[in-house]
Amino acid sequence: MKRNAFALISVLILVSVLSVIALEFSKRSGIGLRMAVNYAQSRKAYYYAYGGLQTALKLIKLDTNDYDGPGDYWYSALPPIPLEDGSLMVSIEDEKARYNIKKLVTSRGTEDERRRAMLGRIFDILAIDTNVIDAIVDWEDSDDVSLPAGAESAYYGNLTPPYAARNAPVVTAGELLQVRGIDRETFFLPPSARNSFIPEDIQALNQYITVYGDGKININTAEPPVLRCLSEDMDESIVDDIIEHREKNAFTKTADLKDIETMSDVLYDEIASLITVKSDIFRITATGATGEFMETITAVVVRDSKGVRVVYFNRSL
Repeated sequence: MKRNAFALISVLILVSVLSVIALEFSKRSGIGLRMAVNYAQSRKAYYYAYGGLQTALKLIKLDTNDYDGPGDYWYSALPPIPLEDGSLMVSIEDEKARYNIKKLVTSRGTEDERRRAMLGRIFDILAIDTNVIDAIVDWEDSDDVSLPAGAESAYYGNLTPPYAARNAPVVTAGELLQVRGIDRETFFLPPSARNSFIPEDIQALNQYITVYGDGKININTAEPPVLRCLSEDMDESIVDDIIEHREKNAFTKTADLKDIETMSDVLYDEIASLITVKSDIFRITATGATGEFMETITAVVVRDSKGVRVVYFNRSL
C-alpha cells in the first residue's frame, strides 16, 4: 500500500515537473515567435523607408532644369503613401534653403563678419541670445583666444567630461550642442515654446542651419528667417513678396528678384553674391511604418554631372 502511494506521488510530481517544463517551453516558443514577427515587421518598415529613399533619388535625378524650387518634381510635399500593411512618408528638402554654419569662419580660420551678422539676424528672430555667436566663432576659428562672450578649450577642458574646442568648422550641425550656450531646448524646440510672443510657424534653430553647400541661399526655397538674414533691410514685407512671387513663378535666375516692386536695386546688389536659384544638395527623409514598427532613413545627397550620390546616411527607429 505504501509502495502504491509512493508511486502515485512520484507520478504526480513527475507530471507536475513535465507540465512546468511544457509551459516554459510554450512561453519561450511564443516569445521566439513574437520576436520573429517583430523582426520581420521591423525589416519590412526599413525596406519601405529604403524604397522611399530610392524613389526620392530618382525624383531629384529627373530634375534637370536651370533652377530648383516650385514646379520641380521633388518640391511639393508628398502625401503619406498607403502600402499593403503599412505606409510610407517621404520628404525632400533643399539644403541651400538653410544658413551654412560652416561659413561663419573664413578659409583662413578667422571670423567672417558678414556671415556673423546674418546668423545674428536669425538668432534675433528665434529669440536666441546673439552673444552665443561668440562661442560658436571660438569653436570654429583656428585660435585659442576667447571672444568676450565666447569659450575656447580652456573652458571646455574644465567640464565633466572635459573636451576641446574643434578650432575648425563644425562637421555636423548637431555639433553645436557642444558649444557653450547651445542646449537641446535652444537647438530642437521652436522658439514659441520659450517665448509666447513668437509666431508658432517659426521653427527651431536646427531647421534653419546646415553644414552642406557653398553657403549661397536659394531664394526659391528658403524660409522667411533665412531670407531675412540676407540683409538688415530685408524686412517682412519684402520676404512676403518674394514668397508670393515664387509660388506663382519660380525664380529662374537671381536677377528675377528685381521684378519684385519692393526689391530695390541697392538691396539686390547687396545680396546678389549671397543668393542662388539652383541647388545641388538635398536632404531626404523617408519613414516606413508597418504594424507597431516605424523606421526612418535620413540622407543628404549631392547631385552633379555624374548623378546623385549620398554623402550622409542615418537610420533611426
